[in-house]
Amino acid sequence: MQKETKRSLRAAAASCPVKPARSWQKMRKGMKGIGVALFVFSMAPSPAPAQVPRSASLATHAVGSLYNAIGTGIATVVSRHTPMTVRVQPFAGPPAWLPSMDQGETDMGVLTSADAVTSYKGVIHYKRPFKNTRILLVGGAIQLAFYVRKDSPIQTTADLKGKRVPTDFPGIPIVMLSSTAALASAGLTYQDIVKVPVSDLQAGNQAFMEGRTDAGWHSLRSPAVEEANARVGGVKWISVNDSPQGAAKMGDVYPGSYPETFKAGSATGLVNDAAMLTNDIYLVATKGLSDDAAYAIIKALWDNPKELAAAYSALASWQQSRMVSKNAFIPYHPGAIRFYKEKGVWNKQMDDLQAKLLAQ
Repeated sequence: MQKETKRSLRAAAASCPVKPARSWQKMRKGMKGIGVALFVFSMAPSPAPAQVPRSASLATHAVGSLYNAIGTGIATVVSRHTPMTVRVQPFAGPPAWLPSMDQGETDMGVLTSADAVTSYKGVIHYKRPFKNTRILLVGGAIQLAFYVRKDSPIQTTADLKGKRVPTDFPGIPIVMLSSTAALASAGLTYQDIVKVPVSDLQAGNQAFMEGRTDAGWHSLRSPAVEEANARVGGVKWISVNDSPQGAAKMGDVYPGSYPETFKAGSATGLVNDAAMLTNDIYLVATKGLSDDAAYAIIKALWDNPKELAAAYSALASWQQSRMVSKNAFIPYHPGAIRFYKEKGVWNKQMDDLQAKLLAQ
């Protein structure tokens, strides 16, 4: 048995070609080279992993508000298309959550450009500046103006001199500020009108429908104005003064506002083209949010406008063309700038604006 085994082993060895020792030395040399190459490769710097958190918070106004609904829609789309799960956190308003964002404890928020700029500068309703807020994108907008009966001889805000106008709005102080700004665009103050104190927007619209005021103050396409249009036989919006001087006066009173003209027939009450006080809605983030996270959030919203609109109807106006705005009042986030430059929508003018805003 042992003899057969030895003969088998010798036969197997004979059947296998044996290379000369020189070939074996070459193989060892080649293996040594591969080892060196692998070592060098292992020492080379590898790309850093994307700094995108697993979760993020998004602050809004209270549940039931426009801003809470907008924030919920944004959270839905971002959670679906990024590694992040976005949690909506409702507050009474931006003054309640901006301090947390300034400390880097709140990741994102939804607010108007007026709140953004006044909080950034620490003026009007804000007792100190919150400098760590950055724009991710400019979304939709709110348009406000005075409206009158369709057959009224009043054509512009300047024609309200000596007329009965709703005032005060203690339930929503910022409404008094915005209506005062519209009057200021036309060179008027509360001293130039007949003041009719009301508690809030709905009360102001009710006073208009009952004939206690000559004009109302509200937002374009609001249900309240639709109701007034049906009950008084038609309404018409009247223009603020959209000249450079008028716009400057309006912005001085209501920071973050600017005039925008809407075409006749494009909404209820637009009997003629009308320039309205416009206030953008921002999606903002804390300065400390990583560039990769900011980039991912914007990409999700940029790439999925139909899903955004389906999540909440008001988000249909959050179009790509609006995300970068020359009317921005606070700086953009660096991660946002990187995304917009890749898309070719960030230019030298925006670089100059960003530098100016950061220097404030």
